[in-house]
Amino acid sequence: MTTRGSNLICIRSRDLDNTDSVGNTGRLTLQTPIEALPNEKLFVCVHSAIFPNSWYNLSSDLNNNIISFKETSDSDYKNITISNGSYNITELMSAIKTGLQTNSTNTLTYTLTYNEITNSVNITHSNTGSITTQFDFSNEASQSSLRRFIGFSADVFTINSSNTSITSDRAVDITDSYNALYIRLPNLSNQKVIESSSGRYSNIVAQVPVPLSRNTIFTYMPPHPFCMELSQRTIGSIDINITFQDEALKVQFGRADWEVNLLVEYRLDNVRKYNEHTLMKSVINRMKHYEKKMIEDERHKRELNSILEQKK
Repeated sequence: MTTRGSNLICIRSRDLDNTDSVGNTGRLTLQTPIEALPNEKLFVCVHSAIFPNSWYNLSSDLNNNIISFKETSDSDYKNITISNGSYNITELMSAIKTGLQTNSTNTLTYTLTYNEITNSVNITHSNTGSITTQFDFSNEASQSSLRRFIGFSADVFTINSSNTSITSDRAVDITDSYNALYIRLPNLSNQKVIESSSGRYSNIVAQVPVPLSRNTIFTYMPPHPFCMELSQRTIGSIDINITFQDEALKVQFGRADWEVNLLVEYRLDNVRKYNEHTLMKSVINRMKHYEKKMIEDERHKRELNSILEQKK
């Protein structure tokens, strides 16, 4: 139950201190601290937010822009780096095709085809009768792999005379699973949010789904926002970070501006209320016991006086 009016804090990234070149973090220092009364607790929730979909879905920062392959006569795998950018599946297949053909030992022509019905990618090349090509998407080699974009699991896939093409064995995911932003308040402590990546308590206050449209502005307005109970009773500043689920992966906004509106509420501290209620009840019970004892003592006194009078 709220005890008094809430505070709406409107945060614009351009107004924050301690920002960096990435543009995903900063600090807002309040001129007047927000303080809870002795019988209150502070709660904070994300009322709304506006973000630009301006980051790259494939980049060296996200460790997802490399494809490893080798052909007949190659002694080892070649790592092909795809340029950082925001790709759809057609553009990404074109960039992969160019990289493979540019680095082909046997001057092969590669063909990548996307099937929208099955959401899969098929890869073949121009000389499957004589030349073998292996793509290494295995666990060790896939730390920076783009395999999830084109729908391949962590394994080695081979094109040869008996297997003239390979087809992705999982769904194509052009977001590479980076399909949500996480709003974090690192300096506002709580023990109410747990994230699956670590299993530990987290500083996340909201998860924001990302629409597929790139280079657009999208709005987050939850109908029932989660309100996080804070451990501290005073807020003098607010640190805010926008990350992916892995907190170490910053959202590279390219210094495009974003906005987050936080609602800070004062709510009744039920634990303190219960303690105060119990103490008051204890005092009242003691008073009743004392009054009862006084009445009994008075009755005994009257009885004693009556006995003494009868003996006179």
